[in-house]
Amino acid sequence: RSCLLLLLWLAIAWHTARSRVFVGSGGLRLRIPSQVASSLVAISLQAKGPRAVTGDPRKTFDGLFLNDQRPVVLYDGVCNMCNSAVDVALEKDPDGKKLRFAALQSDVGRGLLAHCGRDPGDLSSMIVVCPDGTCFAKSDAALFVGKQLEGSPVLRGTSEVLSKVLPKGMRDRLYNTIAANRYRVLGKREEMRTGEDETRSSRFIGTIPTAAASG
Repeated sequence: RSCLLLLLWLAIAWHTARSRVFVGSGGLRLRIPSQVASSLVAISLQAKGPRAVTGDPRKTFDGLFLNDQRPVVLYDGVCNMCNSAVDVALEKDPDGKKLRFAALQSDVGRGLLAHCGRDPGDLSSMIVVCPDGTCFAKSDAALFVGKQLEGSPVLRGTSEVLSKVLPKGMRDRLYNTIAANRYRVLGKREEMRTGEDETRSSRFIGTIPTAAASG
């Protein structure tokens, strides 16, 4: 039964994305205080050099959520499959009240990855960063996004069901398989997607807030 439900969810997402697979990422649910996360990544950042992350990850997080409480979805900016998932989320959250987006490869993405205690260069999973500091990855992130899509009762309801009936381990194994083959399925973009036209500009975070970047 669980396998059938999972296949149904994938079929619905594929159809909604106009023949492109809706794929999320992640399966880790981390609740790491900003100061602790910043300390944990300090050594690895020094090893990777100063260009690994721009600014203090804690200040990046604080700046992004100071005046906007919408969770931030980090996605692979050159992955066609991942960008198709972003398109679905944009379409099914037309008012933009639920989510914001930033590329994993961007300064914002690297800073938030560091905040979550992850390698700033890790592109293996989409990440959702919530205003309370919680970070979701792999299938947890994908289902979190699905549950925010009020414009699609089917996707939202299916995400609710799958998060309850499918074991996390099974969900994450499937996610890992899809993520590992995402470039083979739909290829890569020549340029990283970091924003959108003016009508959706508030949905994408292109730069780190000035105060955070300078701090």
